[in-house]
Amino acid sequence: MHNYNSVWFKQHYYNCLQNVAQESVMKSKKHERLAYRLSDIIIRLNAGERLDIFELADTYKVSTRTLKRDFQDRLTVLDFRESGPQFYLLNPKSIGYLNVDDIKRFANFASVQELLPQIDRQFFHQHLNQSILVKGYDYEDIQERRQDFEAINKAIRGCHYIEFDYYKISDSPTYNRRKKYRLAPYHLLNKNGIWYVVGQTHDRTKTFCFTQISNLQVNTETFECYEDIKKEIVTTDSLFFGNQIKEIVVQVNAKVAGYFERRDLLPNQNLIRRLENGDLLLACKDVHPKEVIPIVQYWIPHIRVISPNTLNKDLEATITKYLMEI
Repeated sequence: MHNYNSVWFKQHYYNCLQNVAQESVMKSKKHERLAYRLSDIIIRLNAGERLDIFELADTYKVSTRTLKRDFQDRLTVLDFRESGPQFYLLNPKSIGYLNVDDIKRFANFASVQELLPQIDRQFFHQHLNQSILVKGYDYEDIQERRQDFEAINKAIRGCHYIEFDYYKISDSPTYNRRKKYRLAPYHLLNKNGIWYVVGQTHDRTKTFCFTQISNLQVNTETFECYEDIKKEIVTTDSLFFGNQIKEIVVQVNAKVAGYFERRDLLPNQNLIRRLENGDLLLACKDVHPKEVIPIVQYWIPHIRVISPNTLNKDLEATITKYLMEI
């Protein structure tokens, strides 16, 4: 009989989770570096700075050839007064035009446009189209669904209702079924590599996986687009609108606290306080457990759920079951 509370089992479980996630993390690092470089360049251009490609090469430790590709392929939509070969400067009328959210969205699109193929490059060049959001770095190829993707994006811009069949996938094959929906679409959103359509149906905000949509039709009837709904979709990290827990509190060990301070690794992450031993108390507000628990599992044994207690017990049961089966 194994001791499931032993140090060996906890470390073994942790190692298994680390191995599963390592490949995904390695893939995202390259795009994170690229997004960081592009966002920094955009910030400097937006501030009116005249950039020297040789100085940039030294700053970012990349070749001038790479930087020329940044400017000529990834940032070509910007309104340049000087566009190389050595110096780059925005037109005066475009300086200060982008806010923080614009820059973040712009850099994310620019850094992954090769992965998104042609379908999404078109939308990127439509100057930060507000109907599309990007949250993540590894993207599925939806080239075969190009017409539907374009149709939904057009419907969003024109505030037209859409109708479609939706194949809902569940844990049990017997419950997998197709259902018809009529939706007021607000955004196309990419979260962790998967494209979603977010909109309102029966006065509720719902999220639909794009690749599970079929028989799409765009209606001529229009709907009123409410700014408060748009703001909710844009500002939250959650995909489970209306099904969230008000708050999940976790404690992060001081050994890994720096990773959570450097950037938000949890959805809707907020710092409650730093404890005397260096641990962090973090709150995730208005999220679904499915969005938090996988991240907690990845960081075991350096993180634990404080509240709600029922969630912590469910996690313990999951870990115990996993250890019994290996």
